[in-house]
Amino acid sequence: MNALIKEQIKRIDSVEEVNCYLSYLLSEAKTLTKEQITMLVWETIAESADTTLVTTEWAMYQLAKDPTRQADRLYDEMRKVCGCNKVKEENLSQLRYLDAVFHETLRKHSPTPLVPLRHVHEDTQIGGYYIPAGSKIAVNIYGCNMDKNHWGNPEEWNPERFMDEKYDPLDIYKTMAFGAGKRACAGSLQAIFLICVTIGRLVQEFEWRLNDGEEEKVDTVGLTSQKLHPLFAMLKPRE
Repeated sequence: MNALIKEQIKRIDSVEEVNCYLSYLLSEAKTLTKEQITMLVWETIAESADTTLVTTEWAMYQLAKDPTRQADRLYDEMRKVCGCNKVKEENLSQLRYLDAVFHETLRKHSPTPLVPLRHVHEDTQIGGYYIPAGSKIAVNIYGCNMDKNHWGNPEEWNPERFMDEKYDPLDIYKTMAFGAGKRACAGSLQAIFLICVTIGRLVQEFEWRLNDGEEEKVDTVGLTSQKLHPLFAMLKPRE
């Protein structure tokens, strides 16, 4: 983050400024400290590129681990909808199973297990609980997604759960992954388009299977749920 900030400052000094979010922070947000600017830049990258990569990698891990769902459900669906054409954004509304794979991956491997702390400015009540002003609240998204009172067999990766009629295909907030209310993720729709098209194209082009010993490598590292051991899969071009 510091390197990005130094590079942008050099551009500004040499009148080669790039009009971007960082440019706004440096030129307009005069009350922000260097540390605050660094955190705002980090947050933008972590909540867009990092979470997108994490979700895609876990989806491919699960599909490589389950060749039946990969071929008989997902690949077959894309063949019926897209034919010989590549998956595009305009196809996503017809690809119910691809949507289910995406949302089940968000549930099982939420890229952000904990919502950053929220500060309570005034006394309030939520869900029957009294929360005094000054409290700091962290929402446990992982805990919500693993709640046995809400999800059947939550430890199991099962996209079919989102094929149930109770889930609106157009509803992008099927889990807590994108937050809720005024602080819901502003890039949720873009994330869905990007990740779903990426998963679709990867499955269209290749048959995926895990290399020996990869199935047990489920540990994570970092503030987002990155795989501790990057995905190592064997790919075979499709006919």
